[in-house]
Amino acid sequence: MNPITIIFSILGILFLTFVVRLLTLTNAGPAVVSAPWWVYVIYLAIIFSGIMFVYTVIDERRKEQRIIETEGREILIRYNNSREKLKETDRTTLTGDSTEDLDNELKRYMV
Repeated sequence: MNPITIIFSILGILFLTFVVRLLTLTNAGPAVVSAPWWVYVIYLAIIFSGIMFVYTVIDERRKEQRIIETEGREILIRYNNSREKLKETDRTTLTGDSTEDLDNELKRYMV
C-alpha cells in the first residue's frame, strides 16, 4: 500500500474523531449521539464512496498514462525501424541522399 494513502487515511480518521468529539462537547452533541446507528452507516458509506471515487480517478489516470507510454514506444520503434529500412534500401535509388528525401520517403512508408 502506498505510504501517502496510509497517511491520508490516518489523518481522515483523526479528523473524524475530532469532529465527533467536538460535536459531543457542543449543544448539537446530544442530537449527534442520540442518532440511530443507520445514520452513522450512511455517513460512512458517503465517505467511503468519496474515497473510492478519488482512488478510481487516480487509477484511471495511471492506466491511461501507461497506455499512452506504450503506444508512444511502439510508434517510435516503428518509426526508427522504417527509417533504418529506408536508409538501407533507398540509398541507391535516391539521387541527392539528403534528409529531406529520406523524410519524404519515410512519410510514404508510415501511412
